[in-house]
Amino acid sequence: MSTPRAAADDAQAPSTTLWFNGAVAFVLAGIVAITLHELARFLTAIALQSRATLYPSYIEFDITQTQTLILTSTAAAVTSLVTGLALIFAARIWGAGITRLFVTWLGFISVQLVFSSLLLAPITGAGDAATLLFWFDAPPSLYWIGFVVGAAGTVLLARLFATRVTAYADGSVSSMRSLGIGSWAAGTAVLVFVYALTFTFTTRSHPIEMVSDTLIGVAATGIFAPLFYPFKGTVRIVNEFLRFRRPTAALLCLVAAGLVLVFVLNNGVEFSPESTGSAATGATAGTGATAGTGATAGTGATAGTVAAAPDAAGSAR
Repeated sequence: MSTPRAAADDAQAPSTTLWFNGAVAFVLAGIVAITLHELARFLTAIALQSRATLYPSYIEFDITQTQTLILTSTAAAVTSLVTGLALIFAARIWGAGITRLFVTWLGFISVQLVFSSLLLAPITGAGDAATLLFWFDAPPSLYWIGFVVGAAGTVLLARLFATRVTAYADGSVSSMRSLGIGSWAAGTAVLVFVYALTFTFTTRSHPIEMVSDTLIGVAATGIFAPLFYPFKGTVRIVNEFLRFRRPTAALLCLVAAGLVLVFVLNNGVEFSPESTGSAATGATAGTGATAGTGATAGTGATAGTVAAAPDAAGSAR
């Protein structure tokens, strides 16, 4: 006797189904988290009446406006941190199936954006943390203190994520690996590819350091995920085995989000407090790269010819 279609579509998830749904949810959550991060930066610039242009992973504005640079970086970090923690703790049981995975990934990725910024600051000189430390003339030791804080935060996030993996998987190690490692690896690859396309399908030229720092920031959005593994046997949680229908709607949302990033937002959304005037020469990018014409990338890159990161000489690290 054949299984009814509704029951088949809503069956308990095997490892492959969990992996695929988890990867789709990861990519969509990553795009939303990075966009919210940059949107917070953009809206802060607007509130300060600074001319600014929003792009998929950064915003552009006059880098000589130190107050704007500091406040936009702070606003982006605080927004991601508060949003992420709220989703992790207050919205933990929202949705079912792939929606639950999306909310979970969105919360954890949003918080990791802040920790990744601290991790990358002494290594690449890129990101919100590096920008703030640079403008406050912080000594090198503070960069490494920030690195330690970022590493500790990532480990704590990984332990917390282990409770979600344990709850959502079917109890087998292979199922946990599918969600915590398989979904993360596949999702990260696709997410980096999508943001690489935003630098490809454009008439704008970008310094290679800005591109590489931005993509490193994107790749670091989920580094907490595989670190759940050492904690999988130490957490105790009530099982909440997820069941999935075909992720058609999620896939359509993902395709739509990717197209909007590459072909719409990639052209820039500009705000100018004046009726006329040219675009700002300085840029603040959102994924975290610091580059030279005055650009700061939002998920952690700062790009430009006059670096806003630790290199006083000019090219960003």
